[in-house]
Amino acid sequence: MSVSTNRALCAVGFLLATIVLGPHIAADDEVDPHKQAAQERKNRYTKWMREYAEGTKIVVTKRATGEQQVELVANPVFRYSDEERFIPDATLWVWTRSSRPVAFQKVEGNNHGGGQMWTICFASLSENLLSVKWPVGREFQTRTPGVRFAPFSNSDAPADKVRARTLQIKALKDRFTGRLNVNAEGNGGAETRFMVKPLFEYADPDTKLPLGAIFGMTSTGTNPDLLLLIEARRDAEGKLRWEYAHARMTSASIRVRLDDVEVWSQPNMSPSSPGFENWLYYFMDRDFP
Repeated sequence: MSVSTNRALCAVGFLLATIVLGPHIAADDEVDPHKQAAQERKNRYTKWMREYAEGTKIVVTKRATGEQQVELVANPVFRYSDEERFIPDATLWVWTRSSRPVAFQKVEGNNHGGGQMWTICFASLSENLLSVKWPVGREFQTRTPGVRFAPFSNSDAPADKVRARTLQIKALKDRFTGRLNVNAEGNGGAETRFMVKPLFEYADPDTKLPLGAIFGMTSTGTNPDLLLLIEARRDAEGKLRWEYAHARMTSASIRVRLDDVEVWSQPNMSPSSPGFENWLYYFMDRDFP
């Protein structure tokens, strides 16, 4: 076959491909209005939630040393939605001091009841008291530590290798179970399950070994209702051991069991309840869908 014939065939093939594929190429280039609207909404949510988190000011209040500033992790550690609770978009933010977590805060879009609201849920993870100021002028002083650690009764000492420590933390986590919306007799409610990955992990700044991890426990699969902290801590003799603590980020009543023995419980709470000692949630109007 001659060169000229080859060229002619190539030209015909290109023309046919253009005729057949042209409409599809053009269609791919067209902007999908639904996708565009969804992206614009996500951008609005992202901007508002970031600004609100960055505007939230938290300090540790210690009598001996006075106020200590904490640092906001630059990006949300988790983004989620919760169809069951009419939450179209939400982010979870963390503040730390010397690598350890000090506070968690959810910023959630809330369409419950057909309205356009924001839900802000703050939880102290500090063993000291905190002072919080939000951009809307609201303030909160914790009255008790956010967490109280307890040692595991039967666990090996923290390993001296990264992978071994990571496996230890996972094994310890799997010994816990929880239920939400439990009645006064301890019955009913929904079983929680652990979210797939830790919400936050932190390392010893000196050894670089895993120091602790925070796991979300949820009844919906996406929204962390309560937190399990597992951390390598020193006992009175200075020896490292594994300890655990819990914090709540839900108004529902909570029961947590370790090795099938109840170790932590919290009552149901409404926004007007008087018992907000180390966590808080509130609602605000949202001016866009």
